[in-house]
Amino acid sequence: MAGVTGADAYAALRSAYRRGVVDLAVKDMCAADPLDFMPAVGAELADLAGAAIEAALAVSRAEAAEQFSAGEVAAVGLAVIGMGKCGARELNYISDVDVIYVIDAGDLDDARASTIGTALATGISRAISSVAREPGLWEVDANLRPEGKSGPLVRTLASHESYYARWAESWEFQALLKARTIAGDRDLGSATKKPWPH
Repeated sequence: MAGVTGADAYAALRSAYRRGVVDLAVKDMCAADPLDFMPAVGAELADLAGAAIEAALAVSRAEAAEQFSAGEVAAVGLAVIGMGKCGARELNYISDVDVIYVIDAGDLDDARASTIGTALATGISRAISSVAREPGLWEVDANLRPEGKSGPLVRTLASHESYYARWAESWEFQALLKARTIAGDRDLGSATKKPWPH
């Protein structure tokens, strides 16, 4: 869990991300063949985005522990599944980052876990892109989730499986071809092989 929360934490993680991007941009500009180097750029940008989201989740957990009990926050597993260019490790310098959130309720009931999981996911976006003295990085876009903006921000794995088994359209299955766990609970992310591949 993060030792710093709020604006100081947001500034630190955003600055660290930008240092990583500057280092990558220097390698990119100095590459002997920029076209050959392009796949490495996309992969490293995706990895930097994943690291930023991992740091944002740590900050979000620390902030959520001020609102909920620390035990409840710790009990909720959260896997962040990268979609689109991020999932495929094909990001460019100006891409938004598409994600889906999967929670594990642990010993809590699903409703309570969803409330805490939603707070964690919202906290990730706040740490990454809210207005602060160090400007936001990019939008964390969760609109590829089941039911899009109309659906809950977070779902349990069982809820995801139920949705994909009953209601998902073909484009949603196609979108899952690029899905990859980028942050959070790796074991939970590995369990997402059904409905999406890894």
